[in-house]
Amino acid sequence: MAQETSLDKALNVLEAISQAGDTRLTTLVEATGYPPATIHRILAVLTRRRYVRQDPATRRYTLGLKCLDLSSRLKDHLEIITAAKPVMQALMETTGETVNLVNFENMEAVYVDQISNTKSLLRMFTRVGARVPLHSSGVGKAFLAMRPRKEAVEYFRRAPRIRHTQNSLVKEDEFVRDLEETRTRGYAIDREEFEAGVGCIAAVISQNGEVVGAMSISGPSSRLFGTNTAELAAEVVRSAATVSQRLSERY
Repeated sequence: MAQETSLDKALNVLEAISQAGDTRLTTLVEATGYPPATIHRILAVLTRRRYVRQDPATRRYTLGLKCLDLSSRLKDHLEIITAAKPVMQALMETTGETVNLVNFENMEAVYVDQISNTKSLLRMFTRVGARVPLHSSGVGKAFLAMRPRKEAVEYFRRAPRIRHTQNSLVKEDEFVRDLEETRTRGYAIDREEFEAGVGCIAAVISQNGEVVGAMSISGPSSRLFGTNTAELAAEVVRSAATVSQRLSERY
């Protein structure tokens, strides 16, 4: 195993603050296992560079606005967001549901953009930057359905199979059956597999024939799954195809 560098330690502290949201020095010591003196040195640099800030009254640490600046610059340079933004807005207005855009990295689905339905009272588990397992999300299953079956099954066998809800896919035969159904209909469905009460309909986005992301709508299962499911799915598939065409034409 490679020796942990000073940069590794600094990034671990930064990620610990990100996960905690608002934390004290003692909590960071417990989370990282580093001595207080090491944490102090790292925080001094991160604070000076504005990646971290400390509340003078509570002495708690939070992420600094420099992190927001980096995030914004990353989004500005992601081709898929530029191509998808107007399509996502139109899809949200048509369906009335929250629209999600993801990239895939290290066999995880990473949410890179989202347009929420401000009239919906349902709070989604998804957020920009969140990572979810491929087999536990509609976008991930849409991606896996495009891969060779052997590769998808090998992924599932290696993946941690956590039962987030009673509908989570933890058995191989259930996963394979779901994958075949996804291939047949051309879009993926998440029926409360990651969060109870929340459903998702997803389709992949390709660029010159190669899958580069996926788009989905998410909302209460009671709204997504019923007599209008096929109509909603058609809108998602059509929107994903539009983004694919925009990407392939531009880049």
